[in-house]
Amino acid sequence: MEPVKFLVDSMAGKLARWLRMLGFDAEYERSGDPELLIRRAVSEDRVILTRNLKFRKIRVPRSVKVFFLSSEKTNLQVREVVEKFGLVHHIRPFTRCIECNVELEKVKNKEDVKLKVPYFVYITHDEFSICPKCHRIYWKGTHTKAMIDRIELVLGEELAKKIRHF
Repeated sequence: MEPVKFLVDSMAGKLARWLRMLGFDAEYERSGDPELLIRRAVSEDRVILTRNLKFRKIRVPRSVKVFFLSSEKTNLQVREVVEKFGLVHHIRPFTRCIECNVELEKVKNKEDVKLKVPYFVYITHDEFSICPKCHRIYWKGTHTKAMIDRIELVLGEELAKKIRHF
C-alpha cells in the first residue's frame, strides 16, 4: 500500500522538510489560500496538513482530507502525523530531496560527482545520491548522524534504532 501524499500549508513549512527527510511525499504550498490548497489536494490526491482555522469555515469537498495539526511545534507535528497516518513502517529516511520533494537517485559512477562535492567528501565517501530536479548531491556524512539523532528525539529511540542503518 502506498503511503499518504501530503500537502503542507504555509503554517507548517518545517513539517514538510521533516516529512521529506523521513522519505514521505510532502509538497509545500506557501499560499495561505484554502481554495488553492483544496484544488491541489484534489488534483494531486493529497492530504492537507494545516493549522489554518479558515478550513473550518469553508466548504471542503468530501473527497479532500484535511488534517488539523494540534501543535505549533514542528517536533510534535511530525510525531502527530506519523502516528495519525500509521507511517512508522513506511519511513525511508534520506530518499527524497528535502528542497524539491523529488525521490533521489543513486549515483552509479562516483566520478560523476567528483567536481560537484568537496574533495574530502569525494575521497572519503563511495555512495552518493542526486536530486534529478535541482541536482543537489547527498551523501551520508556527519550530518546524517545528527539528523538521525533529531529523529530519535522526535519519534523515540526505538524508531531511530530501526532507521540507523540508512
